[in-house]
Amino acid sequence: MALDPVPWFVGGGAEHSPEVARMVAYAALRGNEGIMGAGDMLVRALAVPGTSVRIAPGACAITCRAAGGAYQSYAGRSPSETTLAIAPTGGSARSDLIVARVEDPFMPGEPWGNPSDVKVGPYIHYRVISNVPSSTTTVAQLGLGYSAIALARIDIPASTGTITQAMVKDVRKIANPRRERHLDLIYPASTISITSASYQQLATSRPLAVPSWATYARVVVTSSGMRLNAANTFGYVRCEIGSGHAVSERTTFDENWTGNASRSTYLCGGELAVPAGIRGTNQVIRFMGTRETGSGQLQVDAGTTITVDVEWYEVPE
Repeated sequence: MALDPVPWFVGGGAEHSPEVARMVAYAALRGNEGIMGAGDMLVRALAVPGTSVRIAPGACAITCRAAGGAYQSYAGRSPSETTLAIAPTGGSARSDLIVARVEDPFMPGEPWGNPSDVKVGPYIHYRVISNVPSSTTTVAQLGLGYSAIALARIDIPASTGTITQAMVKDVRKIANPRRERHLDLIYPASTISITSASYQQLATSRPLAVPSWATYARVVVTSSGMRLNAANTFGYVRCEIGSGHAVSERTTFDENWTGNASRSTYLCGGELAVPAGIRGTNQVIRFMGTRETGSGQLQVDAGTTITVDVEWYEVPE
């Protein structure tokens, strides 16, 4: 038969294959795999370091790599924290990879036996793949053909049984990281000159909603048509999320007075970590400036246009 006879979803008691259901998961996940949220399945040392690690609750997507598993994905979850034992090292250092692995005995060619209960499994496990290269960050690098995702690598010194946080290398990836972009244009109604040795506010965006899932922001502020008045001036501009919650690197201005007013464009920004305390709140982006030397005035005024470009995004934390 050329086609799977029951597509998703036919009613009337039609029986759908697991392959079609996994294909729906694959399409929903856009073929990606990894953890679902930034804090999911984070591997850490025990609160009092010992011979195990702890794995935070969370959810994950795992691509099926079994024979005949093209365009199929598994979706799994861990509702509570799990503890996983790590074997001590002998006379040599060793690296172990902590993975979440699907062990599906009903897929062709898979080596897994039936679980203790065919109805409830388990069919997904946290496993330790021991003695991997110390540069390993993905399961695919090992060439084992597992349907699994990497969560952490544990780099253990020789003759060591206690796992400390310094040995744990986080290698998680988010399956479908979220992104959200805001663009704001500011047209100053009045003139503000940079005259202070301390950073002063030159402009603010409208209040922007910080997504509850955002862990970082790419912020770019471009101020076009800033006016130099009266004399030479040297200093810096930068941008901030809110009142200094996250601050960009500074951009230098070094303007030489030629006897006539002139206009220039300055850009500042960067990748800024979003503090947990401001996620889910409204925040402005502030454009700031400071004058270090000179008596001239670099200004924003009615001839200036300020563009604020913010992309909130999500990475594991």
